[in-house]
Amino acid sequence: MPLQLSQIDLSQAYQGSIANREVQKSFAKISSGKKLVNATDDTAAYAQSLRMESQQKRDSNNLHNLQNLISYSQAQESALKKAADVVDRMGVLSTQSLDITKNDQDREMYNKEFQELAKILDEIESMEFNGLDLFSDGPFSEGKKTFISVLQSQWLSAAEQVVKERLGLEGNNTDTFKIVVNDEGDKAYNIQIMWNYTSPDFPDKNTDITQMSFEMYNYGDDPESPPNDPPWYMSDRLNAIMMTYAVMANNFYFNAMANGEVQKGGSDSGGAEWFKSGLAEFVHGGDFLLGGAVTQAQIDGIGNGDTSPSRESSYLAMRYLHEELKTQGSGASEGVKDMVQWMSNQVKTGKTAEDSSIGAALRHFIPSKYSNASTANDEFIADFKANGLGVLSSKINLFNNDTGAISGQDADGDIGGTTITDQDAVPDYPATDPSTSPLSKFGVKWEKEGSSLSSNSSEGNALSFNAVNTVTVADKSRNNLKSIDSAKLTLEMIESWTDRLADELSQVGANLQRLQMESRNQESKLTVQQFALSRIADVDLAEESTNFSANKIRAEASMTMLAQAQKLNVGVPDLIGNIKIGKK
Repeated sequence: MPLQLSQIDLSQAYQGSIANREVQKSFAKISSGKKLVNATDDTAAYAQSLRMESQQKRDSNNLHNLQNLISYSQAQESALKKAADVVDRMGVLSTQSLDITKNDQDREMYNKEFQELAKILDEIESMEFNGLDLFSDGPFSEGKKTFISVLQSQWLSAAEQVVKERLGLEGNNTDTFKIVVNDEGDKAYNIQIMWNYTSPDFPDKNTDITQMSFEMYNYGDDPESPPNDPPWYMSDRLNAIMMTYAVMANNFYFNAMANGEVQKGGSDSGGAEWFKSGLAEFVHGGDFLLGGAVTQAQIDGIGNGDTSPSRESSYLAMRYLHEELKTQGSGASEGVKDMVQWMSNQVKTGKTAEDSSIGAALRHFIPSKYSNASTANDEFIADFKANGLGVLSSKINLFNNDTGAISGQDADGDIGGTTITDQDAVPDYPATDPSTSPLSKFGVKWEKEGSSLSSNSSEGNALSFNAVNTVTVADKSRNNLKSIDSAKLTLEMIESWTDRLADELSQVGANLQRLQMESRNQESKLTVQQFALSRIADVDLAEESTNFSANKIRAEASMTMLAQAQKLNVGVPDLIGNIKIGKK
């Protein structure tokens, strides 16, 4: 007999099919642990869960990046602590070297250990973390890179050359200093030079130039090679000023220049600041400082000449000295140039600070006017105040193109000087080896460019961290323990290295604190995200197990009833209603 199915039979079969699909859905949810297995389960919730999962993956990787930066900073901290231990040991050795009962052989033994410790500092500076330098001066801006390039290729070598040509002086080839370029400060464009005395209490002919710093803020235009740099910025001329100071430190008793006394004028610089400042201005020409006229007020700005004289008064005093030497001096046809060369030779031949001083030079060249080396400097200042205006008013021409530099038309036209314009104040002089040392008589240590250290905060904002650097013994010819003088100078540098390491360790600590805080914030954010995502996407196992069981029972019951009805050749309604049906 053919199978006969009523509409109710078909409905029951359909309900069984639905129950079976629900069983499959529940099974998929239970096996995956997800409430949303397919987009059809809940399109909006499914899309939301995908977005949250994607964000969670990014945040999880960002947390990993933060943890890597923490490891990087911890490596920096460990290395800096090692460097601090090395510097502490250097300090002990330096102090032991100052013991007057020790002989040169003893100091040589100390120095050998000192040099080995210096190598350790070099190794620490070159340490890497997965190919990334641990220590650097941070990333350089394009402007800073250009500025450094011009310093290397032109400005420094031009400044050194102009001092050599116009004064006949140069460095002694034993000094190395660091060049620092700051493009993030708030100071107007300027240059500063730093130095240490072997012993501040005694005349020093081995003054150590340690650093030359350039402030790029508000520079104005991109730097150009001299003489193309606009003269109103005086970039190359400022370099010449600082180079003159560096050369003087290498050639004179720099802290006892007036008369050989360190405490001259009540300072530990030996007074005679007028001479240092005036000579530096005279190298490139200081007429622009005078504002169109030479006045007594400008001359009086020199004060006692020892402490804080004005730039214009120092320049005028040097011009007055130049005229005195040429007109009244003996053997000084080139004026100040002859005088500074004589002073330098006195130092080189082992003469005392007093016998190499300004006072001694005045006594040597103008003995009829200056007979006492200890008082000649002060006598010159008094004479300049009394007679300078009359001499210089007729000598200095402020309305021509000459800058007033030594060897120029204005200062030395009588001995063949030619016009030195603003553009010619520091002539072009390319460096022989820009990449290493653009200076022939000084060593130069450049800043070390590094990578930018950055990550993202828990809010997605960019985080950047200050670079960290360490210390090295850059000037080993000066910083050693071969003698008591060098040990004194080294001990002074060690104090600055200790302070520097303390600052760098503080920076590492600040970086670590910030990184750890951001890491904790990121972990908290991930926890909240996981909880929210779980509420949206994760299955309720108890509820879904109940659904699974119920739907499975429905499906099985439906199939069983259909099977029994077919076997008995009755309809499902009859089977359900317990109606007896027989064959006719």
